[in-house]
Amino acid sequence: MHDPYPLPVGYEYEPRHFTVERAEQEGKLADCGIEPGVHGDRVDLTFLGFPILDAMMAPGVPLTGQVHVYQRFIQKAPLLLGQNLHMSGRISAIEPVAKGEVVRWSFDVAGDDGRVLVLVDRAGLRSLPNTTGSNGATDFLVPPSEERTGFTPLWQRPLTPERVANYSRDGRNRIHSDPEIAKKFGFRAPIAGGLMGVHYYLEAIARGGQPDRLDLEIWFKRPMFWDETLTVLQCMDGDRVAALRIENEAEKAASLARLNPPTNGA
Repeated sequence: MHDPYPLPVGYEYEPRHFTVERAEQEGKLADCGIEPGVHGDRVDLTFLGFPILDAMMAPGVPLTGQVHVYQRFIQKAPLLLGQNLHMSGRISAIEPVAKGEVVRWSFDVAGDDGRVLVLVDRAGLRSLPNTTGSNGATDFLVPPSEERTGFTPLWQRPLTPERVANYSRDGRNRIHSDPEIAKKFGFRAPIAGGLMGVHYYLEAIARGGQPDRLDLEIWFKRPMFWDETLTVLQCMDGDRVAALRIENEAEKAASLARLNPPTNGA
């Protein structure tokens, strides 16, 4: 359990300046069992998650036990490996839910010329003392239906303890690598980070063609344990991929994704 979030809505994080290098990207994709070169010279947007996590931790707020429940990427233009990137972000909302509270963050990623290239929205659930409930983690985010009709399998991705632990070897959140900490938070075993699932969605999008503009929303529904095999499925709307999902071995949705048609402003 956690105390209420110690930072207020509107809190501005220190700007961060970074690049995503090819070796870093290819190493993380290999940990996920993904062909390392699938994105070519472009950045897999999942890698924006790491400087975001570092920004969230910088004020001394730990990540351990916080559950990633929602992610959105609005890409206005592609990011390139080795490109100078500049990130700013803030806490955009803190909402009470049945299990505790959901904290929502918004980040902008710009190039050297100041043009915003990608917008990132993230939400995390923090369990609070004396709260109960089996739903509510995404009450104000309205996830899509879990109905499987119209989805067809693309491929499977087996997780292993070694790969999951290696992916999270930075130690930002040891719920992904330490069985005792995972049990403390009610899981039978360590769980893969939500970012691993994001890699699988972006792999599927890349294999279907590299879009210059993208609006991808993801809802994380169930844990992905470090010893199970996941299935990636897609749903088409005409010739356009409209939705994706990742299922666990029980054919339950571990996460759901929706591809919104990019608007003129996106």
